[in-house]
Amino acid sequence: MEISSEQKKAAQAERGISLVIAGAGTGKTTTMIEKIVNCINAGLTSPEKILLLTFSRKAAQEIRERVEKRMGCKCNIGFSGTFHAFCLSALRQYSDEYLRFKGFESFPKLLQEDEKNKLATDLAMERKAKFKGIPIDALLQIADSLDNLNDYMTERLKKTSLFDEISLLRFEILEYKKRNNLIEFEDMVNDTIALLKENQAIRQELIDRFNYIFVDEFQDTSHNNFELINIMLPEKGKNLFMVGDDFQSIYKFRGAHVSYFINIKKFLPEAKIFMLVTNYRSKKEIVSISNKFIRHNKNQTKKKIKSHRGKGGVVSFHKCENALEEIDIIKKIISDYGSSAEIAVLYRNNFQGEFIEKNVKCNDNVKFMTMHSSKGLEFDIVIIAGVNDKIIPDKGSDIEEERRLFYVALTRAKNNLHIIYQSSSTGRLPRFIAESGYKGI
Repeated sequence: MEISSEQKKAAQAERGISLVIAGAGTGKTTTMIEKIVNCINAGLTSPEKILLLTFSRKAAQEIRERVEKRMGCKCNIGFSGTFHAFCLSALRQYSDEYLRFKGFESFPKLLQEDEKNKLATDLAMERKAKFKGIPIDALLQIADSLDNLNDYMTERLKKTSLFDEISLLRFEILEYKKRNNLIEFEDMVNDTIALLKENQAIRQELIDRFNYIFVDEFQDTSHNNFELINIMLPEKGKNLFMVGDDFQSIYKFRGAHVSYFINIKKFLPEAKIFMLVTNYRSKKEIVSISNKFIRHNKNQTKKKIKSHRGKGGVVSFHKCENALEEIDIIKKIISDYGSSAEIAVLYRNNFQGEFIEKNVKCNDNVKFMTMHSSKGLEFDIVIIAGVNDKIIPDKGSDIEEERRLFYVALTRAKNNLHIIYQSSSTGRLPRFIAESGYKGI
């Protein structure tokens, strides 16, 4: 794909702080790569002086490989990887200072997921009745995100003894980690920040090593992610390039705070803002319904996405009375397209997926996944299953985040989008179907 004028403007070789607000399918990764290449070619930085922070190893690898392909040579980028990986490497590099600072005798080990699950299981079994049969993985997810729960969920937990019990569980896990010299991924970030605040010499050494910071998926930045970025910037001559889309911020339960993205000028007043609004993925009909739906959110940047591909897409709504009828509709849609079509079936929760996959038998051309898992992907045909007010929006989650999640699902489709919904017993359309502009038959 040739670089567009929108992308070219955002990717020009400049020093300073920039945020690129990139709508779904507008080529944010292409813009990031072009910016890196332009800054290297203009002599504003060199590959080994670049710090590239992402939220997945796959994204870091893709950007690194595409930069090298674009440059036509091998580039040894200073660091490219996740926030956690960068922090772990920094703690290892300055391990003597880190151990002294934390009072550790040896470098801590990572608390593995299975060990944490077993620990939580053992602790929960000691007061089994108080946890009211909640599965261990759900208990741990609530414990890890206790500070980020919405008012509805917090109130529900506090009406019973669950809030105090889960708080105690979290404290017991913390004590276990201390006794056994263990850390988790978030501890790596928090400990790095604390070390850099404590030891200005180490902080300055890292600042001197990296003179340009690039951040992918900036909308998913958490409090400690942002604090790390800030502490890695010098007092003068800050070079920071961020890309993302607040319309696709769907990880609040992991600590993401979209306010950093939306209110960037509050946190970094000198930031220049660029906007990418031309969608190269989806037909106009799909872009149109996505725009109409996401407009219901209030706390977001103001942008209207337009389709580069024009008209010719299909958006279809399918009403069903129950889960079994939904299966029949999914089977028919898949059958109508044939075995050569690229199809994705998306759903809100894993239990929906288990039921659908068990009952929809097809050819290996169909992908089944949650809406969360679909982020960053695209398909010719997308089927969104199980839209009803009991499932989406999820009552335990922030309503605006639930809209962003549904928006992610809508914008995965390139050509054809099928939405299957169940009306309420009174015949009222589900909230998200009505907000999509559909009036019903």
